[in-house]
Amino acid sequence: MKKLIIVATGVLLLGVAYLQFRSDKKPLAPKAPVVTSCKELKPGMRRLGEQYGYQFDVFANDFTIHEGRGTESDVYGFTLTRENGTSYLDISWRSERLNMGGVPVDPTLMYSGPFEKRWIFDDKGKQIGEDSWGYWGDGEFWRRVHLVGRVVASYGSINSGDIASSGSVHEKDAELFDQVINSVCRLTASGS
Repeated sequence: MKKLIIVATGVLLLGVAYLQFRSDKKPLAPKAPVVTSCKELKPGMRRLGEQYGYQFDVFANDFTIHEGRGTESDVYGFTLTRENGTSYLDISWRSERLNMGGVPVDPTLMYSGPFEKRWIFDDKGKQIGEDSWGYWGDGEFWRRVHLVGRVVASYGSINSGDIASSGSVHEKDAELFDQVINSVCRLTASGS
């Protein structure tokens, strides 16, 4: 009887291990951010944003950060890349004149595989944006975030000719970019 219990327990553990590590396991979407007031920056961090409003915290050593305006002065933002990386995270603030009314998601991304669209709320429960996320079957992920008509964050491939992964990044880059997106906070004109 004791041998039977040991064998049954072993088989059960092997089954659980198999289910845990099997290759067809579906990835989970990153948690949608809840936007709160910005806290004090931790050492090694840099805050990206305009003078006040939405801000994103970044471990400065993890990325090369390019800041600037678009071809029109209506767009201001940051592009983050990894050293020798093949992908980027773009965060932009658009003027009210360019209010886009929603997350610009390329239909080829939405129909490439599973995707989720979720609402983003502030810490008082007010809906302030939307978050679209999905993945291709070959371990590439995409995400588009839109906050209250002005802020857009998205990641994609540096190689625009890479049609198979248009607008998507590899899993490890997606995890780092998701940390930046989920760090979003709000800085008021008074600095809190």
